Amino acid sequence: MANLSDHDLLQMDQAWQEGQPESVVRALLKRTLDDLRAARDRLNQRPDNSSRPPGSIAPWQRGAGPASDVASDELPHDEPDPDSERLDPPGSDAASLAPQAGAAGATGQAQPNAPTSDAKSEVATCVQLKTTLPRRPGRRVGAPGHGRQQTLMPTCIQEHRPPCCSACQQPLPSDGEAQAWTGWNTLEMVPLRADESDAAAVLGVRIEVTRHRLMQQRCACGHTTRAQALRADEDALWPGVDISQQRLLGPRLAAAVVHLCVRMRLPRRKASELLLEWFGLELSAALIDQTVHQAARSVAALEPQLVEQLEQAALVYADETSWNEARRALWLWVLCCSHTVLYVIGARTKEMFDKALSTAFGGTLMSDGYCAYRARLLRLRCWAHLKRKLRGLAESTDRHAAQAGSAMLQMFEALIVAVFEARARLAQPPQAGAGPSVAPPAITHAHQVAQLRQLCQQHRDASHKALRELAREFLNDWEVIMRPLDDPRLPLTNNAAERQLRHYVIARRITYGTRTPVGSHSVALLASIIDTCRLRRASATDLLARAIYATRMGLPAPALPPIPLDLARPIASLLEM
Repeated sequence: MANLSDHDLLQMDQAWQEGQPESVVRALLKRTLDDLRAARDRLNQRPDNSSRPPGSIAPWQRGAGPASDVASDELPHDEPDPDSERLDPPGSDAASLAPQAGAAGATGQAQPNAPTSDAKSEVATCVQLKTTLPRRPGRRVGAPGHGRQQTLMPTCIQEHRPPCCSACQQPLPSDGEAQAWTGWNTLEMVPLRADESDAAAVLGVRIEVTRHRLMQQRCACGHTTRAQALRADEDALWPGVDISQQRLLGPRLAAAVVHLCVRMRLPRRKASELLLEWFGLELSAALIDQTVHQAARSVAALEPQLVEQLEQAALVYADETSWNEARRALWLWVLCCSHTVLYVIGARTKEMFDKALSTAFGGTLMSDGYCAYRARLLRLRCWAHLKRKLRGLAESTDRHAAQAGSAMLQMFEALIVAVFEARARLAQPPQAGAGPSVAPPAITHAHQVAQLRQLCQQHRDASHKALRELAREFLNDWEVIMRPLDDPRLPLTNNAAERQLRHYVIARRITYGTRTPVGSHSVALLASIIDTCRLRRASATDLLARAIYATRMGLPAPALPPIPLDLARPIASLLEM
């Protein structure tokens, strides 16, 4: 028998049920239970018990699966460790000899190789530790090593001499006799230009190899001083991320690698494959990952500038989406205006939002209905979110809720049309001798506004949960929702923030998020810099290269690109971004 359709459920209200005989109601109850079981089975489908993809799991349900779902790189407890002494677990051929030895001892026949009771307990203890302790980190004894196999031929040589004697502090002559005591190679991406004045003469880039030599020089006092590569101090916010002059990738090549991984959404191994295909350059995925983290630390000094310029904006869009950090369910927040973008990865709490956008922000905030945004005084609500909720209510299988949702949706769509018509009238050039300005939709459509509010008041205590919650949502945020009716030039949707998030939603599905807090901070910071440069029509690669070079040389970080004049607009002139 076919399942109950939406058309069937719309007709089966309380009055219809009371008018049916008991046999019909019992038969209908049996069909309803069958449909409910089938729906429950579909609802309980997971990637480990069906063909659903892993990305279909809700963020709050991830990490709550069975204990057998472990990472593929973890060693099972019963796998032998090459470093440890071989132990025969219980149930093996060697262990099965123990009862025979015990029986032989009981009959008085001595067994020369029979283990004693102390040896048995020691073996049992070792086996228990073997099955409970995790696998030790690091390379196994006897495993083959990995190193750079590609030979790099230097195209130029650069010497680094010590500026003064480390003992007597006297300056050393720049042309004195010196010997190289160590060095390193640096790969850099250089444009194919013969003359800087004619930038368009030749298009393309090449990879140059520079051999850096650290020299040692003897002073007149008899002390020999060695030149050292510049190295930045350790930062507690970036554990394990070292910044130094002695790096294989030059600043511009490192910035290009970051652009491939963050903006182009290439995994580390695919970025390595692309560099090998295009330039014949062999780079490991680990080196590329280190380069991304080092670039993020290099631009960390620009984050306060992003926050400061964002707080000075007239209108800020805010949104969030789920993000995975190992097995932690976090959220990727975005705060953007016409010229600045800021990403933050953390918990979905009001404290996290206040940390990203402080209460000193005096502009208008456009957002959805999440409660963390409601503490801000100047707000706008996304009408697209409300329209989708009304449409879902109008398509409900509950007849009463569907009728109320259809009526509210019809009035809400009429208000949307009124706002766009008012915008069109405001966009027309003023005519000479024209009368007073056009009245806003709040006045011309006051009747529809009153009817919509009356419907919300009528259904705020409805028995249908979705209808009740939506009516109360309208009433709780009524002044915020209806602000565009007073000034139709204000935006109606939160599309600016959602368009910014879309790129990293795709990246999350490709990479499954990040693994460490340093990786999450790197993604958020680099994404903020790259998207801000794109809004300001500046090159993100140039900014990253200058920041990486400055950090390696111990220089101050460069400033963000200037805000174009056409982007620093007052809120009165802002329409849909």
